[in-house]
Amino acid sequence: MKEFLKRNMCSVAKVFMPIFVLVLLLSGTTNVFGVGGISNSKVIVPSTDTVPKKHVEFEPFFSFEFVDDRDNTFRLGGGARLTLGVLNNLELGVNINYLNHENSDLIDTVNDFGDIEAGLKFRFLDQGEKYPFSLAYQGGVSFPTSGGDAPWFIELGGLILTKNFSEELSMDADFVFGIVEDDGWNFISNIGFGYYLVSWFQAVIEGAYAYEDTDGEESIQVVNITPGFTSPVTDWFTIIVGVTPDIYSKNTEKEVVITTAFTFLF
Repeated sequence: MKEFLKRNMCSVAKVFMPIFVLVLLLSGTTNVFGVGGISNSKVIVPSTDTVPKKHVEFEPFFSFEFVDDRDNTFRLGGGARLTLGVLNNLELGVNINYLNHENSDLIDTVNDFGDIEAGLKFRFLDQGEKYPFSLAYQGGVSFPTSGGDAPWFIELGGLILTKNFSEELSMDADFVFGIVEDDGWNFISNIGFGYYLVSWFQAVIEGAYAYEDTDGEESIQVVNITPGFTSPVTDWFTIIVGVTPDIYSKNTEKEVVITTAFTFLF
């Protein structure tokens, strides 16, 4: 067992190190945005797996957000993801955030409609005898529906890498570059490891880094981690739970977000 774990950790290090170095080179948003509407196999980070052709994934999700500020800000979010398997390696999807509730000591309770996010994922390399990992392209757009000063986000493109070390242990990593309305840009990178303790329970640990630079404003940086789990109860129903605390933030408040989701495959 020790030798098995040692071999897998060495393989993890070899795959993860170039990604980690890339993130460090680019380091130095109030929320860690990513491409919306695409599927994942862990809590937040996407995988190269796509929804099977002619099938649909429907995923209601909820978030509880606690902001580390003087005003005791609390936010409640609710939405749903709908993703269609177009080809064996291509999926298209949309997130509709239908609830955006905010309450604090500073302002009265605000209830609003959230953002709409659309995205796609195209897998162009499959892990096997020829390739040691899978690769996929991701891209999308996020636009506000509540008016005000909320900006558009256009994720021009990014890559997703998935490595299955065994039937139990896997890793997903991704990055995406985006354009922010009003002459800004952002970069988001995630990495996650999952281990199936039993066939119906996957323990997950993830990390994320986000950088946003908007013209005329100070740049924002966020680093957070997400411990959680996924539970594929059946072939068509999965429960997802995660807790995401910010461990570093620059020019924005730290937050703790609790996420729950319920994935249905039709």
